[in-house]
Amino acid sequence: MNCHLLVPNLFWPASAGAGPYLERALPGLETLFARGRREREAGCSMERWLARAFALEAGEELPLAPFALRADGVDPGPHWWIGADPVHLKVHGARLILADASRFSITQREADELVAALNAHFATRDITFLAPRPQRWYARTSESPPARMSPTAEVAGMPVESFLPAGKAGARWRAIINEAQMLLHEHRCNAQREARGELAVNSVWPWGGGRAPARVPAAPYGAVWADHPLAAGLATASGAEVHALPASGEALVAGVAAAARDRACLAVINVPPATAYGDIEAWREAALALEQHWLAPLLRAVHAGALEAITLHALGRDFAYRVAYARRDRLRFWRILRPLPAYLG
Repeated sequence: MNCHLLVPNLFWPASAGAGPYLERALPGLETLFARGRREREAGCSMERWLARAFALEAGEELPLAPFALRADGVDPGPHWWIGADPVHLKVHGARLILADASRFSITQREADELVAALNAHFATRDITFLAPRPQRWYARTSESPPARMSPTAEVAGMPVESFLPAGKAGARWRAIINEAQMLLHEHRCNAQREARGELAVNSVWPWGGGRAPARVPAAPYGAVWADHPLAAGLATASGAEVHALPASGEALVAGVAAAARDRACLAVINVPPATAYGDIEAWREAALALEQHWLAPLLRAVHAGALEAITLHALGRDFAYRVAYARRDRLRFWRILRPLPAYLG
């Protein structure tokens, strides 16, 4: 009955200092950090954390696309797949800055039009694009040599130069990014988007290439609650129960109580990547929702004995924290609650 909470995008880059955390009381987080057992860890994205948790990290590669694709409703079969997320690349001085799909809306009709244009252009190049969801695209190709690629979430809001694909297949995928950008920039769908004041979907970002393995490690969790397709796909492949993320911690407690009692459970809480774009107000709203809808009811459940413990995995680009909190920890009154910036270091 240990419920693990994975919360991406919770911490700002270290260079932001304490400013973004001010003017917002976060008693649930402060209780966990003050009275739980906390460990500071290296920063990472949700994708990289899940790859490690499900034992699918392969050196510098993260062969995750087939798992997300399956959860998006497409059987990956024996093919080699790669994520090809729709993105907006903006020139800023001498650099290209990437905005991911959290920063723009796109309809399925627009996605289908843009993917059709990509497929026509790359028809003789052993690559076929697919958009099972408007904000998540994939590409099928023959097995590619190893390449170092960063998940789109790790590049969001950043200059792309230091994240471009590298390794044996790096040149091929860099060329695909450039060609896609030139092709989509001129597409009528993007002309219409820009006329409406919307961001153009003017390139793709490749990451997570691989085949769906015949066997995957046993599930580290008995049940997983998540709306993100990667978490759901990994959980399904590893034999865990998979559930849609409920609206609040109260509903989650009821679900955990009905799941296998001898296994830990995982809930992936959706926090938008406001930290990547310097959007303080959006982050503060998300932090308040995390407090009210998740941490407060889960702490009450631990104190009442409905849960044995909660383990928070709070992620950020530069650092992360793992905080374990059990019922007995509520008695550690000598540990004074301090504001979150006290733990940033």
